Amino acid sequence: MSELHATGNLGVSSVPARALQGSLGVTSIVLMVVATAAPLTVMVANTPLIISMGNGIAAPFDAAIATLIMLLFTVGFVAMSKYITNAGAFYAYIQKGLGRTFGLGSATMALTSYFLILVALEAYIGYALGDLLSNFVGVHIPWYVLSVMVIALVGFLGYRHIELSSKFLGIALVLEIAIVLVVDLAIVMKSGLGGMDLAPFSTSAISSGSPGLGIMFAIYCFIGFEATVVFREEAKDPERTIPRATYISVLVVGAFYVVSMWCEVVGIGLNDVLPFATDHPGDMYLVLTERFLGRAAQDLLQVLLITSLFACVLSLHNIVVRYQYVLGGYKVLPQSLASIHPSHGSPHVSSIVQTMSSLILLVALIIGGLDPVTQIYAWGATAGTLGYMVILALTCLSVILFFRRLAGPSSVWATKLAPAGGFIGLATCLWIALENLPALVGGDTANVAAGVMEVVVAASFFIGYAAAIYLKKTAPGRFEALRALA
Repeated sequence: MSELHATGNLGVSSVPARALQGSLGVTSIVLMVVATAAPLTVMVANTPLIISMGNGIAAPFDAAIATLIMLLFTVGFVAMSKYITNAGAFYAYIQKGLGRTFGLGSATMALTSYFLILVALEAYIGYALGDLLSNFVGVHIPWYVLSVMVIALVGFLGYRHIELSSKFLGIALVLEIAIVLVVDLAIVMKSGLGGMDLAPFSTSAISSGSPGLGIMFAIYCFIGFEATVVFREEAKDPERTIPRATYISVLVVGAFYVVSMWCEVVGIGLNDVLPFATDHPGDMYLVLTERFLGRAAQDLLQVLLITSLFACVLSLHNIVVRYQYVLGGYKVLPQSLASIHPSHGSPHVSSIVQTMSSLILLVALIIGGLDPVTQIYAWGATAGTLGYMVILALTCLSVILFFRRLAGPSSVWATKLAPAGGFIGLATCLWIALENLPALVGGDTANVAAGVMEVVVAASFFIGYAAAIYLKKTAPGRFEALRALA
């Protein structure tokens, strides 16, 4: 972490003396980032929503548009990455473009958003694992017991060297992608190339239903791809590794979704897929797998769904831990969070704190009697995603403003046009999400839950924003040291 060894202009030491350790290459980073996107989980849990609440058979087109928006975002993100010298990710970008107060506000919002999504998934995996054990071996274990076990295991892996996590994520990711590609291949072989109808990309299909919601749900599927920058300190040759890993992540994930959703729509049937997705939101892809590969493949897919969820939880844990680590290094959060393990070279204290935070919140939700899927997962994931989209949009603005002030020649495409296009796409999807938030949440308390989500997301930003203003007035040395966050 040599880049973080600088002191603020007023001589305030802001960073730990040791650096995170790792020699992650492009492949390792791509595996961890794509694992966060959880491709199999997307196919099982998200595609029915894209089809039923979006524009039906045009789901692969929605995935293609989401990929385009993410690529536009990535152009500016990568162009500015050479000026970002730490694991701060979004708030480092936003601080350089919009200032330290907006930067710290985005930091607390990003940390909160990822944390909410993480806890939501930790609850969901407990439910899914309990269902798997019940169906396969007849063992009935409460979901919350399994969730606690998962949190503990993730905490153990997060405590140790980053390479251990990347190896597990690599194995899990290869397996989950393989099963989906086998399903794709079976559909193509049975249908023939001529049977891969282009109707999902037709104007009539695209304009049907609610294309805005379909694209919004497709953007949800990309959560975590920007985390390549979070692993900067642990990357080998980050100046080359980070840009390559980011572009590859977006392109691989996008192509995978477009092809697999196209095959899914064709496999179910163009005339049947919309009502089928509406009636079978939880098992549509499982039924599709059994139809083309048999019951054994369906059983295998259920097992791999658990590993997919676990890989996603582990990757998100690592991301949250590194957000806390950097903020601790600059004394925004307790400085102990910036401690590095002498043997593992990992932010072990931050990992322990994150593990305990997940346990405390989960226990509170359990005591409150919330359902693990319809409430904890649905509400947590939705609230976290709203914050995530706000941060993406702010990052696009920051790229434009940063390069406008930077002396010297720069690419108009990379520094203005592409980030502007990304901002427009993201802002539009965010507006659609807010307009349809009660419907997205669902349930009898949808309006109340939607209001709470909006308050939580907004408050998570203003807490950091207010903290920056407070530091500026009461501790100008620490506020000045925030410059080094970027």
